[in-house]
Amino acid sequence: MKKIFPWLLFFLCLACSSRVDLAGRYEASHTGPSGPVDVVMVLGEDGSGKWEIEGEVLPFSWSVRPGVVNVHTRDGAVVEGVVEGGNVRLDVPGVGKLFFVRGK
Repeated sequence: MKKIFPWLLFFLCLACSSRVDLAGRYEASHTGPSGPVDVVMVLGEDGSGKWEIEGEVLPFSWSVRPGVVNVHTRDGAVVEGVVEGGNVRLDVPGVGKLFFVRGK
């Protein structure tokens, strides 16, 4: 029972993730062909969001279900991310895996 209890708490925390809980500013770094790039992701409580990459702003919408964040791009793609603690891991096609840490 003692071994199951921490896992039960973990999954309950994942299930409690809501749009309000995840809304905020996140930061990630990525090393691309032209060198290191900092990426800012802002998740709004209303389901709107944006990526800020080297001065370019890319809007998107997003939704959440237990342990998962879905980013819906303007061109119709859906990028599924994983909620890890208060942070988000996304595998962005053409870019790779980005680990977004909840920022300031």
